[in-house]
Amino acid sequence: MKCPDCKNELQPFDSKGIEINECVKCKGKWFDRDELRRAKDSADGDLRWLDFDPFGEDTEQLSVASEGKVCPRCSKKMLSLKYVDSKVVIDKCASCQGIWLDPGEFAKIIRYLEKKVCTETATEYVRDTFKQFIEVFTGRKGLISEVKDFLAVLYLLELRIAAQHPNLAKSSQQIYKSTPFQ
Repeated sequence: MKCPDCKNELQPFDSKGIEINECVKCKGKWFDRDELRRAKDSADGDLRWLDFDPFGEDTEQLSVASEGKVCPRCSKKMLSLKYVDSKVVIDKCASCQGIWLDPGEFAKIIRYLEKKVCTETATEYVRDTFKQFIEVFTGRKGLISEVKDFLAVLYLLELRIAAQHPNLAKSSQQIYKSTPFQ
């Protein structure tokens, strides 16, 4: 496969157990279907519940003017879109469902998601926890992965409640210590 930017060969690269392809010259990265999600999940477990499907039905409003890049896998013209509501523009191939990230964009995506995790309120985490609970039964990633997503957001909810309501957290700990479930 050739880099859509500088036309150099893409080389296999191990990103914490996920094999992606990287341009040796410009450091752009190619992700096959679901590899971007898996790479994000392995980069930071607290982010695993924040899923974005660039090929979902609701991504049309995220489209931006295409840069005209050609897919390194199937040589079709790729489409450009924003990664959720961030400023990161990614390129996707509708044909083979791969994703191209320019150099540094993966790190920008991780920073964007970390900021989202840090700025959510307890109320938003309650909503997200409920949504992830439903996805345990209806999600497409598989039962184990969906349960891990649920537990990750539940943990973050616990931390947010402790930060926003320290007296409630203290009372909860005292109740827990008085139960036989320690």
